[in-house]
Amino acid sequence: MNVVITGRHFDVTDPIKAHANEKISKLDKFLTKLLEAHVILSVEKFRHIAEITVIGKNLKITSTETTSDMYASIDKAVTSLEEQLRKFHDKSRAHNAKESRKIKDLALKSISAIRGYFKGERDTATPRIVETKGVAEKPMSVEEAVEELNISRSEFIVFRSSEDNRINVIYKRKDGGFGLIKT
Repeated sequence: MNVVITGRHFDVTDPIKAHANEKISKLDKFLTKLLEAHVILSVEKFRHIAEITVIGKNLKITSTETTSDMYASIDKAVTSLEEQLRKFHDKSRAHNAKESRKIKDLALKSISAIRGYFKGERDTATPRIVETKGVAEKPMSVEEAVEELNISRSEFIVFRSSEDNRINVIYKRKDGGFGLIKT
């Protein structure tokens, strides 16, 4: 992680830089995607202010602390950042766990449906439509419907009767004959 330390109205000494680098390097344990940290140290009369901004992938967290000692200000700012990073890390872990649970449940449901399909079990809640055909537009006689059924490979034909203009069904019987259903 790239750490940039800047002093406002204040010359940053090497021991303060080393202390800030040491404290900020501990933040990597929460999130390995931290790219850089900006540390701005300033002094206003008796107030020592440490402002630390951590930038990562989809993340920007800032903490500002004021005490009478620069080292204490840095420590408090890093502690505040640790709390914020811990919250962010816990939220992202909970969100990822919820998403992975949803995916796992969906996969298990799909696998059980596939197993049931191959075992011959059918889901009665969602019937599967294999083929769709329309009813013949022009009216037919029963004899024409039988001829049409002999030509086609289907087991039945739905047609409009030319005699009474109603929808009828003609089907092949197991004994080789034909059945007629009038509506």
